[in-house]
Amino acid sequence: MRRARVGLAVAAVILSACGVPPAPPARPDGCTVEALQPEAARTALDVAAPGTTVCLVGDGFRGIELVVTRSGTPDLPIVLRGDATVVRSVVVDADHVVVEGLTTVGGDGVVLAGSGIVVRDNEVRDSALDGISCERRCGDLVVEGNTVTGTDGSGIIVEGDRIAVRDNTVSGSVRRDAGDADGIRFFGTGIVISGNTVRDIKDDGYDDPPHTDCFQTYDNSRPPTVDVVISGNVCRNVDHQCLIATAEEAGLDGSVGRSHGIVFTDNVCDVEGSQAVLVQWFPGVVVRGSTFSGPGLDRAAIFLDGSTGAGFYGNVVPPTVAAFELDESSRVGFGTDRPTE
Repeated sequence: MRRARVGLAVAAVILSACGVPPAPPARPDGCTVEALQPEAARTALDVAAPGTTVCLVGDGFRGIELVVTRSGTPDLPIVLRGDATVVRSVVVDADHVVVEGLTTVGGDGVVLAGSGIVVRDNEVRDSALDGISCERRCGDLVVEGNTVTGTDGSGIIVEGDRIAVRDNTVSGSVRRDAGDADGIRFFGTGIVISGNTVRDIKDDGYDDPPHTDCFQTYDNSRPPTVDVVISGNVCRNVDHQCLIATAEEAGLDGSVGRSHGIVFTDNVCDVEGSQAVLVQWFPGVVVRGSTFSGPGLDRAAIFLDGSTGAGFYGNVVPPTVAAFELDESSRVGFGTDRPTE
């Protein structure tokens, strides 16, 4: 028995001295093609047919931009998949594509154009542009489960029809070359923004501070925004508004109502602006079941310049803060469960 123990001890010393071979790189599941080098990934993406899943294996993709221009089908999307694989950025200009499990660092983040795209479970860090953006021919888009940190501009920006932005975390947006620093911007019709957390977007340290907001839409050089649901989100430690919805172009040309219809429900807004919700030239915004707080809050919501048909129901507001404010042009059709203030 003693000799056996000595033999095991000697073997352990020899293995320790020689070192243990490194574990092979993690391989994502369900791969049609496994690419260990950038050229292999590019070649696979260039010839990908519907149903192809291109998996990035290993750590050889840092500093690399990957481009997808081949389209899948609704039942057989083309999938670009990693296991927290680090790349510089991802560009998709195609339909029915899934991007999942990647980490972009620097670069342009994830830039999308097309319909039927899914962007899921990625991390986007320090993008030189908006973190995840789909602003051209964007429809039936799903952006879910992503973490976006420190991007120049908006963490997520979407423009189009039938878009879902859900269960993402956006933090630390900054303004370097961008015009502003925000959490999530949205433009178009039939958009649902749910279960997201937006936090820690500050205006400190700038000569000309950005106007930092969690959720924003406007119509300056953008399409009208119609029939949007914003629900179950958390907005914390952001220096201005939780939601800002304006339609200045419509207001200036006498077309108030072109943008209309936001249901803002069951959200938590802890911000440092004088109001958490600002609505201007934008009818049909209903604020319901949400909680508002902040050190500089004068009112939870304000409705201005023809923002008629609004509502304010079942919200939690600090006792020293006015629940809402509305100007004369926005009183028509306003409803609330609170005494008129």
